[in-house]
Amino acid sequence: MIELRLYRYFITLAETLHFGRAAAIHGIAQPPFSQQIQKLERELGTPLLRRNNRHVELTAAGQVFLIEARSTLAAAERAERAVRLAGEGRTGRIAIGMISSASYEDMISEIVRRMGQRFPGVDIALLEMTTPRQLQALKSGEVQIGFVRPPIFEAVFATRSVRREPLLLALPVSHPLAQEEVIALHRLARDPWVMMPSDMGLGFYEQVIGVCQNAGFTPEAHQVATQIHTMISLVAAGLGVTLVPASVSSLRRAGVVYRPLKDRPEPVETIAVWMPSRSSPLLENLLEIVSEVAAETENAEIHSGAALATAK
Repeated sequence: MIELRLYRYFITLAETLHFGRAAAIHGIAQPPFSQQIQKLERELGTPLLRRNNRHVELTAAGQVFLIEARSTLAAAERAERAVRLAGEGRTGRIAIGMISSASYEDMISEIVRRMGQRFPGVDIALLEMTTPRQLQALKSGEVQIGFVRPPIFEAVFATRSVRREPLLLALPVSHPLAQEEVIALHRLARDPWVMMPSDMGLGFYEQVIGVCQNAGFTPEAHQVATQIHTMISLVAAGLGVTLVPASVSSLRRAGVVYRPLKDRPEPVETIAVWMPSRSSPLLENLLEIVSEVAAETENAEIHSGAALATAK
């Protein structure tokens, strides 16, 4: 294999057609420079230059080699740049999993927006998945980070809280309580409920059950759906009521109203989850943005809460 240094020497000589000037450009004396060019010709097995005391010109082989040498150096430089960018987490592909309700949070879109803005060479894929499916995808490498509801019990995962938001009651517009501003949850004890499957909602399912039981009843699931938009469609059809994270209220569906709960249950939490054993510069760059956006969201919620308390 010919050293890239010899390609550079030859290109400079071909462009200057002067051994002394070419050697000076590379910061070496002319005799060792000439020796390197002779070494290159020996390795190629053919003369690249015709020279005498007053003139240097390329042979036909030298003209061909100049084209190929420039192409080889350009390819080497592209490879070096690609490796550097990958090592800095500035290029490549990252897949992000998210539960369906997280798709309504501005926070997720803001994280993706900043990632694309700061690292335009990164290809970002957003995949909607249930929590169990995301955990499987993280283990297989199909996704590199997920946004789910806690808890996560397996020690192979690292987590970071990114948002806490209140639960809202989703009611059909025809419901007798739909005109009330704030609703006590126990008044829905006899209603049919739209629920997630117990084996797919994980933390969120358990939280909804717990909130209802604290209000004195266990909800009776008349309809079951795996996706939040399907649940809202079932509510709009008058087939039941349900609890949803507040961000879902941005889904303006005809036939549905969202109301706060008088009970004020614990907020529902969204967490980022990833596998430290699969860390990469690209993932670290994304996690930095996740922490940044989460901190801004938390500060905004604190200020909003303080303003509300002052107003009261």
